[in-house]
Amino acid sequence: MATAMKDWVSVIKPRIMTSNLFCAFAGYCLASRWEFDLSVLAFMMVGTALILAAASMANNVLDRFRDVHMERTRNRPLPGGRLNPRIVAAAATAAGLIGFVTLYVFVNPLSVALGFVGIFVYVVIYTAWLKPTSTWSTSIGGISGAMPPMIGYCSYSNELNLGAWLLFLVLFLWQPPHFWALGILKKDEYRAAGYPLLPVVKGARRTKWQMLPYVAALFPVTYLLYAHDCVGAAYLLTSTALLGIWFLQCLSGLFTKDDRGWAKASFKFSLYYLTFSFLIIIVESAWR
Repeated sequence: MATAMKDWVSVIKPRIMTSNLFCAFAGYCLASRWEFDLSVLAFMMVGTALILAAASMANNVLDRFRDVHMERTRNRPLPGGRLNPRIVAAAATAAGLIGFVTLYVFVNPLSVALGFVGIFVYVVIYTAWLKPTSTWSTSIGGISGAMPPMIGYCSYSNELNLGAWLLFLVLFLWQPPHFWALGILKKDEYRAAGYPLLPVVKGARRTKWQMLPYVAALFPVTYLLYAHDCVGAAYLLTSTALLGIWFLQCLSGLFTKDDRGWAKASFKFSLYYLTFSFLIIIVESAWR
């Protein structure tokens, strides 16, 4: 029973879900300035969590045949044969439907629309289509990863204003360099699984070059958040400093032969940047 429960928890990818819910909460804080409607906030978090769980379960079902070829994924419950893919697919469908109904009834229709875009892009466009066929999978797939903070923001604002779009851009631009660092680190595994990830097709050096414009583009987005009074000076200064370090760290990858060590450090720092930036949004929005 304990093993089965652990397997079910793993197919919803709890660490990724936690990160996404953290961003959704930050989006709500940014829009509301801590003028919380606790019931709306709670239902937004529950509905978003259910949609995220549905997307992760569907991803596990679709990826199960390729996962057997990757060391870090071959022991997952589906490729390992411990869970039935039909049951997981049914659970994903149920979780998604309940999530959409929760957002529609207790939050607003705009949140449902954003949730639908997120799950459609992640499951259909990213997982089923682009991930096994194109190097564009990471960039296009970033659309789905940028939905949670928009859902959080729009659950309060009920409109797609500039603040919502700037939050979208932060996550959309952050994801490719974050994931490509992991791709360089696990390049051989992705090659064995048949995924045409950028580091597999174009090599590590080309990938490092392609990471730079994404990180650089986060500088003007950060400033625009401040210039349009979405965030304060604490966010502007801290995020700009973290971006500067991350950009230099990415740039240093062009001058090192230790691709694995560099990729591991870049991947970790991208997580530090996102965590601290959104934590500042949460804290700073309380007194603005």
